[in-house]
Amino acid sequence: MTTGDALVAEAQRFAAELTATVRAVVGDHVEAFHARALHRPGLDHVSVHQGPRTGIPLTVAGAPLLNLTAEYYCVWDSPGQFLAVDESAVKVYAGAKAAGEPLFRYEYTRATAGDVPGAHVQIHGHRDALAFVMTRAGSGSPRGQQLAGRVAQGTAVPRMSDLHFPLGGTRFRPCLEDVLDMLVRELGVDHAQAWRDALADGRERWRRMQVAAVVRDAPEEAAVALAALGYQIHLANGRTAPSGNRARLREL
Repeated sequence: MTTGDALVAEAQRFAAELTATVRAVVGDHVEAFHARALHRPGLDHVSVHQGPRTGIPLTVAGAPLLNLTAEYYCVWDSPGQFLAVDESAVKVYAGAKAAGEPLFRYEYTRATAGDVPGAHVQIHGHRDALAFVMTRAGSGSPRGQQLAGRVAQGTAVPRMSDLHFPLGGTRFRPCLEDVLDMLVRELGVDHAQAWRDALADGRERWRRMQVAAVVRDAPEEAAVALAALGYQIHLANGRTAPSGNRARLREL
């Protein structure tokens, strides 16, 4: 099996887990997630998405109310051992179809750029008070200055969706299960009887993977914590202590 084939196989397992979780929450009518290889110069990506990309219809009291879309682009992590999400977008739309501007969206980009947090939520609403605050206070940041400049030129009006709320960075960002949980608890989306267990299982699986990733980022702290629990930690013969990944712990 080639490296690219192995990546697709890992992504297919991820897609199957997403399908099982979503169907366990809102029903078997949901289209399955699939993995498709995308070859780019110098990097192999795998897209994980529904096929067809119709989104996940959500009902309240049996009536169509919302639509949820989720898409991921996966790569190997830096050591080339584990599947990593390079980019992701989870969006919630009003109505039965995923069309127009979403109500809100959770997005993640592994390679952060500029002043936008790698993991963030954007709310697509329009409130006069918040627009006023954004116009007045935004000039204190580079992105705020850009927005203020567009407003002054008459080319933009402040919107809630211009704000990017940080969500824990690469390691501590929310998972799809968290979004589904909010939709059921806060908006009353129709759900299967065992929805709590399905989401808890998926959330635990996600967090265990993130724990492993954090350990690789900060192995010294992990060793100290395990030693405090009574474990004996030592490096194998001939091995040097890994340096970890401090940048991942510091970035947005």
